[in-house]
Amino acid sequence: MTFALQWLDLRAPADDAARDAALIAALADWAAQRTGGEPLRIVDLGAGAGATHRALAAHLPGAHWTLVDHDPALLAEAARRTGARTRQADLSRDLEDVLAGADLVAASAFFDLVSAAWLDRFAAALPPGAAVHAALTYDGRETWTPAPPDDGEAQDAFRAHMRRDKGFGPALGGDAPAALAAALGGARRVTAAPSPWILTEKDRALIEALSDGAAQAVAETGALTDARLSGWRAARRMAARAEIGHCDLLALPLADA
Repeated sequence: MTFALQWLDLRAPADDAARDAALIAALADWAAQRTGGEPLRIVDLGAGAGATHRALAAHLPGAHWTLVDHDPALLAEAARRTGARTRQADLSRDLEDVLAGADLVAASAFFDLVSAAWLDRFAAALPPGAAVHAALTYDGRETWTPAPPDDGEAQDAFRAHMRRDKGFGPALGGDAPAALAAALGGARRVTAAPSPWILTEKDRALIEALSDGAAQAVAETGALTDARLSGWRAARRMAARAEIGHCDLLALPLADA
């Protein structure tokens, strides 16, 4: 699954505003207190054009980054923007090899796309001392103001569509934050924090893009007639405010917590 650069750039301001600053600070403290003198080795999963690097690099000075994605065009743009090392990989096949040697695994808006089985593989493949910072994982909660007609039925259809296979098996969608916390909780101290998008008039282009994309997904489910779907989409595009639920998570190795 690939994402257009235009979409990644459109969502970037909302992502940056939503990221939980306290978890980033806790991650920076952990990294600064590590012993051994070796640079922190960071693997960024689903790196896209380098948004995670942009958000975290200043807090983790001297780290060695590897930005991993399946899309070579996005990786080329990420390399141009960040100067970091990149690696093209299929994370449905190459996961264990990609994670080997990592001190920190980071990702943004990624874990809601994977399956429960893939998440089990991820947890099992993490190096024992590695930390995880997962930002902006969709949690399934959306509030649009004013509420569009047929919103409950349409949102149910959208959440069902999100669970379709994105290349990693049936996607977790809104269940991803809880599933990730459970998968990592045995060997790590897990802290989670809400990181919702709060969208207003200044985010009109993003509101409209979200509305159009969600309408396309709902259309593929057949849950609404064309007329009801058109009304729902139009009302969403005109929303004065939208809150889109996400969750940030930091998992630190117990020995280092």
